[in-house]
Amino acid sequence: MLYLNEIAAWKISIFILLLVLTSTLLGSFVGKSKKIKEEYLIESSNIYGSLFGLLALILAFTYSMSIDRYDTRRQIIVQESNTISTALLRADLYPENERLLFRNDFKKYIETRINYFKVGFDSKKREQVNIISHSLSNALWNRATRLSHNYSNTDATRQMIPALNEMFDITTTRLAAENAKVPDSIILLVFLLAFIISFFSGYSSTLRGEIDWFGNLCFGVMISLTVLFILDLDRPYRGLITLDESNNSIIELLKYFN
Repeated sequence: MLYLNEIAAWKISIFILLLVLTSTLLGSFVGKSKKIKEEYLIESSNIYGSLFGLLALILAFTYSMSIDRYDTRRQIIVQESNTISTALLRADLYPENERLLFRNDFKKYIETRINYFKVGFDSKKREQVNIISHSLSNALWNRATRLSHNYSNTDATRQMIPALNEMFDITTTRLAAENAKVPDSIILLVFLLAFIISFFSGYSSTLRGEIDWFGNLCFGVMISLTVLFILDLDRPYRGLITLDESNNSIIELLKYFN
């Protein structure tokens, strides 16, 4: 089954624009075959206004949610960078031989988290990266727990274990934030409302004698652009609006190994 999330945002936007123009023309054809009273035109205008207000409300609400989710994802990436940095620095609390082993695994882990972002929308590659990341997480955790049995490492253990816990937990938080997207049902509702509004516009224009193509074109373009930006904000690995700047905070962690 094909989900809207798998379709490029620009394709969905173009579809909405074509839907608006097509439904306007369809409404005009239907209207020409009937005699419309002026009273009905006033009534249909009220319905048209109500539907337009509903569409505007849905788009505004969805746009606000997309911005909030984008900002949340950005903050989580920065937070993940901070937790990795904290755990990496606490490796210095261990004896030199263990410290070097910790740092080697941390470097691999950081490179894996960078690759997690670089593979983008490819779910199979991201799954492979997640497997590697999980393996490195286990290696770090096993080393920390093994060293915890040595009482000479008590102070280091008290610092490292909580840091590793937070570092591992933030990956789950990040994944959950990335999976939170605009439901397909919302976009389908936008399709339906755009169709009905445009149909009403073309239908009622028959009394005036001609279709306001410029107005309908502007309406279609604005709806299309709004949906485009909503989907762009909601897809951090595709489109014009990305999280590259935030991900640089994780890339910069590699400076600790120079």
